[in-house]
Amino acid sequence: MKEAWKSTKLRNVCELINGRAYSKPELLANGKYRVLRVGNFFTNNHWYYSDLELEANKYCDTGDLLYAWSASFGPRIWLGDKVIFHYHIWKVVHNPALIDQKFLFMFFLWDTELVKEEQGTGTTMTHVSKGSMEDRTIQLPPLPEQKRIVGILDEAFDGIATAKSNAEKNLQNARALFESHLQSVFTQRGDDWVEKPLGTLANFRNGINYTKGSKGEHVKIVGVKDFQKSFWVPSENLDSVTIDGKLNEEDILKNDDILTVRSNGNPELIGRCILAGNVSGKISHSGFTIRIRLLNGELLPTYVCHFMKCKTSRKRLTDGGTGVNIKSLNQQTLSSLCIPYPPASRQKALVASLESISSETQRLESIYQQKLAALEALKKSLLHQAFSGQL
Repeated sequence: MKEAWKSTKLRNVCELINGRAYSKPELLANGKYRVLRVGNFFTNNHWYYSDLELEANKYCDTGDLLYAWSASFGPRIWLGDKVIFHYHIWKVVHNPALIDQKFLFMFFLWDTELVKEEQGTGTTMTHVSKGSMEDRTIQLPPLPEQKRIVGILDEAFDGIATAKSNAEKNLQNARALFESHLQSVFTQRGDDWVEKPLGTLANFRNGINYTKGSKGEHVKIVGVKDFQKSFWVPSENLDSVTIDGKLNEEDILKNDDILTVRSNGNPELIGRCILAGNVSGKISHSGFTIRIRLLNGELLPTYVCHFMKCKTSRKRLTDGGTGVNIKSLNQQTLSSLCIPYPPASRQKALVASLESISSETQRLESIYQQKLAALEALKKSLLHQAFSGQL
């Protein structure tokens, strides 16, 4: 640390002002002021409102420095209009004679992970107390040095933001390119193609239900959590559950069975499918899923899986689903899904082409994800250098 830097406590350079706590009746669907909560602070665009007139320090306006201290942590310079801020957010009022606001913001960015590790408390909701935050130590250079450091970080972060934006666009483009090719496979059909409802080509079975009180056989089970980006049913790390009685033979997964998500709180998962490869042992699937078992060799399971993964097929399945609070898919909707397909030899060629493009897409995704991770690491490294006197 440089000699001109002085060690002090946060309470000596800024004031942390709590927002107001609200009861449910005070949060309105419409009103004079928006109420900024932690969810809005980061990702949630659903707002509550209030008509309450409060003391001036319970509002924040454009340019104010804020800090979310409960459940989600971190600083933000507010760029919106005048709002009331919730109790789980502090407005940070800095002393301009001692500390530059942007320097303090950068310090908070650097210090956030340390705060969670060193001072976060709580079991179901992690939070940090106002007193412990005010007691945190900051190494403070003279104001001109603070502004110089901020200038370096601003320029570097602008470059990082541009690079991240480009990497994210490239990531989206890679995924869109595969989706476009996937879609074209099933729309550009030849004269030898036919189209039949899935119900004439397969049978269906809902997964098994069980409770914590079930007493019977212990079995491995494929649940909704296993429907990630993989094309295949996981070969390991499946949950083991206790069911009522013995597992029915019809509920045991076989090679080439297709599973699809029947219901879930996340509508994005409805209709998502995975394929069982070489299944060994007794493995079943949960009641939130449906098993599709093809009846003959007319359709390749891999071909069906690719077809069900394309956007138009997913839309047909989810639009035809039922449910109000939790949207769901049923066997009738699955049965009526019309599948266009060529002879088996042509299906094999199409699947090989799709898997080749999918592998290349995954390779590109991995590269872009690594770039994003490297850019985030660079940002953290620059912050560490800044606040250890190395810039």
